[in-house]
Amino acid sequence: MTRFGSSLTGFIGAAALVIAGSTVDLHAQRGAGVGHGRPATAGTQAQGRGRPATPGAQGQTHRPENPGHTEHQPDTDKSAKGAAGATGKLTVSDQLARNTNLMSRLKTLSIFPADADLTKEAAQFRNLGQFVAAAHVSQNLEIPWADMKAKVTGEHPVSLGKAIEQMKPQADAKTEASKAEKEADADIKNSNKTKNSTAS
Repeated sequence: MTRFGSSLTGFIGAAALVIAGSTVDLHAQRGAGVGHGRPATAGTQAQGRGRPATPGAQGQTHRPENPGHTEHQPDTDKSAKGAAGATGKLTVSDQLARNTNLMSRLKTLSIFPADADLTKEAAQFRNLGQFVAAAHVSQNLEIPWADMKAKVTGEHPVSLGKAIEQMKPQADAKTEASKAEKEADADIKNSNKTKNSTAS
């Protein structure tokens, strides 16, 4: 009985050692598994695949070194402006050349010589209304046309009212400018009506 008990105790001790060894080996395997599944450089690999070492490099590979050249903004803008000037809004000279009724009306003003090319005279004005109003101011206040044109379209252009103040200080600049602008509006409207009735 004593021998049997000793053997049993020895057997249990040996079994405990085997179980303990298995547990240690199992933990070692699990630790190795974790190492294989998620290496120490897992974050580095993920970053290497998802994000380049130099962030933004991938996006920049599709962008040329000179973005302005690719977008062609300066050239496009100039081309657009050139096209608009060529085929878009008519110049003041073109508008006057097409409106023969208005041109005939303006030629009756004594400020222009009989052989004056009014399309050239109108070329430097901002719009047709400004040109016609300036002509009326020159006519109404007896200001030489060359002086009036130089004031309104010269190197340092001024408004009609300012031009009147400088060349005819005794005149009511605001009233005279308003009067000339109304006369210009009437001339342009009447010339368009005449043109439309003639065309129909």
